[in-house]
Amino acid sequence: MMTVNVNRHFFKKYFNMLLIAVALIFASSAAVVLADQNKIEVKASIVNVRTGPGLAYDVLDKVKSGTQLDIMGEKNGWYQVRLNMDKIGWVASWLVDNTEIGLNTSHQVAKLNTSNVPIYQQADANSTVLGTGSVNASVTVLYTTNGWTQIKYNQSVGWVRSTQLNVSSASTTQAQSAASTSDSGQTVTMLTTNQDDTKLRSTPNANGTIVTVLSNDTPLTYIKTSGQWYQAKTSTGQTGYVANWVVTKRDVNTAPIVKPTSLSKATIVLDPGHGGSDSGAVSASGKFEKTYTLKVVEMVAAKLREAGANVVLTRSTDTTVDLAKRPKIANSINADAFVSFHFDSTQTNNDASGITTYYYNTKKDSALAKTMSQNLSRLPLPNKGTMYGNFQVLRDNDRPAILMELGYINTAKDFKAISSEQYQEAVAEAVYKGLNQYFQ
Repeated sequence: MMTVNVNRHFFKKYFNMLLIAVALIFASSAAVVLADQNKIEVKASIVNVRTGPGLAYDVLDKVKSGTQLDIMGEKNGWYQVRLNMDKIGWVASWLVDNTEIGLNTSHQVAKLNTSNVPIYQQADANSTVLGTGSVNASVTVLYTTNGWTQIKYNQSVGWVRSTQLNVSSASTTQAQSAASTSDSGQTVTMLTTNQDDTKLRSTPNANGTIVTVLSNDTPLTYIKTSGQWYQAKTSTGQTGYVANWVVTKRDVNTAPIVKPTSLSKATIVLDPGHGGSDSGAVSASGKFEKTYTLKVVEMVAAKLREAGANVVLTRSTDTTVDLAKRPKIANSINADAFVSFHFDSTQTNNDASGITTYYYNTKKDSALAKTMSQNLSRLPLPNKGTMYGNFQVLRDNDRPAILMELGYINTAKDFKAISSEQYQEAVAEAVYKGLNQYFQ
């Protein structure tokens, strides 16, 4: 009788354990299926992970065939993915196996509930602080563990204490919409005239009284739409209507820009002026500006990357890049700085000499311009300091941006320097030191 009871006891015990094991297996399978809905697998032998959704962006990293990546979004046939828990990049959809991917990849969003929330590099209060977030700022939640929450931060990820977040069930898209009206800033719509002799009229029709006549590339603040006309305001406060076919409309995010605390944490766009069919200025001996802007940028990029910065070039070869595309690259990746490289010229050879650093927006750009100009004073050519410049690559740039004219290419003295490797290296060192100082 004792033996029978013992056998029944053991049978019941092991039967219960078997049920638990089966339940765990099913639970594990469900978890794997859910996880796979937001994963992709690399099918090419080696795939470049780029800083933005397109081949024009710099390579951030490389991944091998079979690597599984967490997907965060999709744009223009590219997937936004997370690497090693601390980087975000983009891979071409045609180079990965996407049969298991669920394209509805919206994440939870949250709002920071206190001011100056530190965003850490790791889930550790002793790790590097990447920046701070303002109260009510919306963030995308990626992962939560042990009292810490991982969020999207610029082109990377960061960690905040979970107690400093109020999590909602809204999607990422909703979060972006909410962020546009949060305390961290708002989205302002701007217009830019496309031609000279643009009329700003008192009423939304061609018979309206002319308020003022605008030149090409004049910025206007959009107010509202009335049929095929936009109501807008000039920088001097004049309000009127302009035809929608003579202006370009775009949204500008006015949220405060949080500057990284070191060069190694910064994303920097370097813009070699001109390229391809656009030769730029020409020296007295027939040499093109585009050649030397690229040479200098390659040297600067090498120094910045060695220091740990994420560097993106608007062009890396002798190709034509539209002016409008250059600031768009900086805006799309939330660059921490945009630096455009040029060499000046005059109508008459040997008529001028020196270096000028241009900015467009005093609040956004002047600090970078002043810091850079101080460091360019190390060069052998005269430094003319900083100056306002109404250039498209600056005007259309939402990020801190400057344009440098690093000497006059059609002045013999300046060109002797510009064409020398010694001067090019000196420029690269000065720009590197300027950016390093700016991000301290």
